[in-house]
Amino acid sequence: MKLACAAVRLTRTKQHYRSKAWMRAEYLQRSYPVQAPVSRSVRKLCTVEESMVGGFRTVTLRPRSESSDASIIYLHGGTYINELVRPHWSIIAELIRRTGATVTVPFYPLAPEHTFGEAFEYLETVYARVLETAASDDVVLAGDSAGGGLSVGMALHLQAAGLPRPGRLLLLSPWADITGTNPELPAYEKVDPMLAIPGAVEAGSWWAGKEDPRHPLLSPVYAPAADLALLPPVDIHQGERDMCMPDAAKLAARINDAGGTAALTAYPGAFHVFMALPWLPESKAVYDDVERVVRTTSGERR
Repeated sequence: MKLACAAVRLTRTKQHYRSKAWMRAEYLQRSYPVQAPVSRSVRKLCTVEESMVGGFRTVTLRPRSESSDASIIYLHGGTYINELVRPHWSIIAELIRRTGATVTVPFYPLAPEHTFGEAFEYLETVYARVLETAASDDVVLAGDSAGGGLSVGMALHLQAAGLPRPGRLLLLSPWADITGTNPELPAYEKVDPMLAIPGAVEAGSWWAGKEDPRHPLLSPVYAPAADLALLPPVDIHQGERDMCMPDAAKLAARINDAGGTAALTAYPGAFHVFMALPWLPESKAVYDDVERVVRTTSGERR
């Protein structure tokens, strides 16, 4: 983990996220990004079905063998402005290996070209499509970073729409508050090798558009207790050298205080979305837990 953290520090990501000026110059006049192609490892494991749902590309991955009843909707991270990249496929491949789940990957619209409202309309349609072949109790909403926050927002949105509740939420290093106002945040920013507050807040403001960044669908830590209580069981896996840590802990505490169920597992020394390196011992521990929980939720292999 120490070596992996050092390697992450060698990238320029943190430097870029420290500068709102760089973010604006880089993103406000860009060409819309292209998602990373489905990896070879995923193609070996699954059949790959691509379709357009609500005008957006959607990929469904069905295991070629050892499938289970579980169905995962996986929402990738990237501070709502970056496309799915190759490490995300590593996470998805490991989830499939461990759970035998059919995985749906929605390529939701990104900011600054789009805002959150368009994404939730699309994700509601994706969920309805998944329910055509899966029981709601077998559905896991999962995601990393921004995708983790979006998974919680999606569950709250589905709840408000009166749709059946999914069986579980799986959040990997979730970004649960786009406002960047948690007083504990600066201390975590100092030890985070990847993220910085200014750029993240800027990206969050693009995603919010004209809406208050404290809106529960944007920052679920601010959701009413009555809504948090109705969420399905939530599993959070979070590194302690991650700027998202204090808000992940706050979200878990608020869910439990409201009468819901949230389990937060913290990994000392681990950086943001470390699970994208499945060979790390800490990552293996994450996937061991995911395998246990998902297979218990959806039943054993057929």
